[in-house]
Amino acid sequence: MNGNAMRNSLIMFLTMISLIVTGPASAMDATLLGAGDVIKITVYGQPDLTTVTRIAETNNLTFPLIGDVVIGGLSTADAEDKIALLLSSGGFVKNAQVNIFVEQRLQTLSNTVTILGQVVRPGKYSLQSATVEGVKTLIDLIAAAGGTTVSAAGHIILIKQQGDKQKKIRVDLFEILDEGDYAQTNHRLNGGDIVFVPEMDVFYIYGQVQRPGRYRLERGMTVMQALSVGGGITERGSEKGIQVKRRVDGALATLGVKPDDELAKDDVIYVKESLF
Repeated sequence: MNGNAMRNSLIMFLTMISLIVTGPASAMDATLLGAGDVIKITVYGQPDLTTVTRIAETNNLTFPLIGDVVIGGLSTADAEDKIALLLSSGGFVKNAQVNIFVEQRLQTLSNTVTILGQVVRPGKYSLQSATVEGVKTLIDLIAAAGGTTVSAAGHIILIKQQGDKQKKIRVDLFEILDEGDYAQTNHRLNGGDIVFVPEMDVFYIYGQVQRPGRYRLERGMTVMQALSVGGGITERGSEKGIQVKRRVDGALATLGVKPDDELAKDDVIYVKESLF
């Protein structure tokens, strides 16, 4: 096989691979620009004309030099040609070469929800209306994301967009697991919703304990329960010498505590050495 034949065979092979990965050009151009899409427009050799804008509900946008242009309903390529023609015919840019990059599609936003934080697979997920495998409720989304990690808190924050404002809904996992209140997980999801799974609350324990360190703070945990998590007090320790350092109004305070006192987030328990 000569050099030209080998080159042609290589080109054909790469073309086939490209079609398999990205699909034919006609499929890529099938999605039309629409109202609400955010696009970036650049003109070769004219950096001052670079524009990032959202297509209006009337399918038009305002572009420097040429003013209002209706591009909603056009393919990206057709919109590029239209803007280039207006720039060239108006005498603003000779032989204008226009490129349009879609930064965000409104349709994509309206068909996906986002889950962040302490889950196995954070990211964007399609709603059920978008794909057969899509999610519909909060519990669907958590399952699709692989569940929560061992570092997850006992609650989830669901953020819903309501006009120009956001509504935050706290979903308590303890009530779901301990009381069987599964209705909380059945919040129906809408496009653009965000679910955040925060990291667990913790406390710290050090001094005369068997296993000093950082531990998960369970709901309603007392000082005595925390000490047991840390393996208990050593022979050299004293129950009378237990202190808790807690941040109060931004300042760190040292508190004397009793065994049945409840701990707060980020408390630091210190067990002093017995003097006798």
